[in-house]
Amino acid sequence: MPELHFEGETYECRSGETVLDALLRCGVNLPFSCRNGICQVCLHRCTRGVVPEQARPGLRPTLRAQGYFLPCKCIPEGDMEIAPPREADLFSPAVVYEKTLLAPDVCRLLVEPATALYYHAGQFVNLRRADGLTRSYSLASVPQEDYFLEFHVKRIPGGVMSTWIFDELRKGEELEIHGPHGSGYYVGGCEGQDLLLIATGTGLAPLIGVARDALQSGHRGRIHLYHGSHAAQGLYLNERLLELAMQYPSFRYTGCVSGPDVPPGHVSGRVHKAAFGLHEDLRGWRVYLAGLPQMVRAAEARAARLGADPSAIHADPFEFHRPAAGMRPAASSDASVSTRAARGESTEFVPDPELWAALGEGALMSEILTDFYTRVFEDPLLAPYFQGVTKRRLIEKVYSFMRQSFTGERIYFGDRPRNAHHWMVISDELFDYREELMVACLRRHGVPEHLITRWRAVEERFRRDIVKTEPWSRVVNGVELPLEGFGEETLEVGTLCDGCKREIDAGEHVRYHLRLGTTYCNSCTAP
Repeated sequence: MPELHFEGETYECRSGETVLDALLRCGVNLPFSCRNGICQVCLHRCTRGVVPEQARPGLRPTLRAQGYFLPCKCIPEGDMEIAPPREADLFSPAVVYEKTLLAPDVCRLLVEPATALYYHAGQFVNLRRADGLTRSYSLASVPQEDYFLEFHVKRIPGGVMSTWIFDELRKGEELEIHGPHGSGYYVGGCEGQDLLLIATGTGLAPLIGVARDALQSGHRGRIHLYHGSHAAQGLYLNERLLELAMQYPSFRYTGCVSGPDVPPGHVSGRVHKAAFGLHEDLRGWRVYLAGLPQMVRAAEARAARLGADPSAIHADPFEFHRPAAGMRPAASSDASVSTRAARGESTEFVPDPELWAALGEGALMSEILTDFYTRVFEDPLLAPYFQGVTKRRLIEKVYSFMRQSFTGERIYFGDRPRNAHHWMVISDELFDYREELMVACLRRHGVPEHLITRWRAVEERFRRDIVKTEPWSRVVNGVELPLEGFGEETLEVGTLCDGCKREIDAGEHVRYHLRLGTTYCNSCTAP
């Protein structure tokens, strides 16, 4: 059997066993999520030995050349020496070219990466300083036009990263960058589609990038951008956007002020209410939302109600999270950060009697979910996320949750989507793939298109609770629970070993994985 050498210990890998399964069986706390080569959370390096080709799907050439591989896809052909990933390989250096104030509490950073970064306007990257503090910021620059990466940073009282950027970061100093990430960017092939962009605060950064990218790409449809702030000084690119509107007849900009002093030329009131007051039919539109989470969530739901296809709504809530005592700070604690972790739960839904009636008051929905999850359990991309879960139990839980969403009945008492999916690293692309599979099932069962749109709007509301680039801890009563690791106990009732499948008798001492619940006998856990 191949031997795996990892952090000074040697472990045997059984025939047909992946490196990930072997190390988990032996109690090694390796990070992982999808177990199918999609999320790349388990990425490690091979410093000696041969890496099978199938263990490197989707890795960029520079990582492949340095021996990186995915343990979840690696069935070793011989002995391997394995090491954790090096941070230097995942982050690249960048230099601050310029820092200027756009408003008293908003500054613009122009950053020059050491190596060319391929990105889309509207995506985000992780910025890291020398001590490891890392935050995610959206890109306002357009790669075809701008040499430097442009970020808009809002000063937040108590925000560690934003305070450092405002008060200490200087021109010529180095940062490290990682990315890009996110799918809220201009989509090629939709040149004739109308675009509605709604932002508050520094949510303008990704949306001005999207607008400029569309204009430079020869977009033929209308582009309407609404920027909102409590005070007029918060509309920090007002003049630039007015100039853009003068330059491009298809581009329209509206500044909205929700406070008492509204200068001439601006609209009074909340930005999303002003936008939807002028755009009451969004069928065929593509909608981009960024900024305060309350605005983004309300606008996301309203856009779907006005006919926008949920897959054409790009929502990017900018939140900051102040951790409760005893909780570790979330990765993004500044309000100007596009938070991809530590989000609050999505709000409840208004009952939809028409949709519920069309679903046979549950009878047709049961058939749809059975059809859908039968296909999910056979799908090579989705099935790995449901190892150890029975299809019947999954259908029952989703049925209860969706019934409560459609009817308002209080019948679901399980985990909310954020906790239920906390360990799953799911990209926007995989979320969309899953949605396409669901739509196909709904159509097969004869659900009308306008009701399919409403079903999708419900599921789309939970995208922010599911899509992420790394696992989150479960949060119960405001307390974060351990995300990874192992426990040990003496069994009161016998079971089967998940490693070798032999029977484990009551009274035997076992090791189990905290997240997966997989249980291993003493023979399997011995190195």
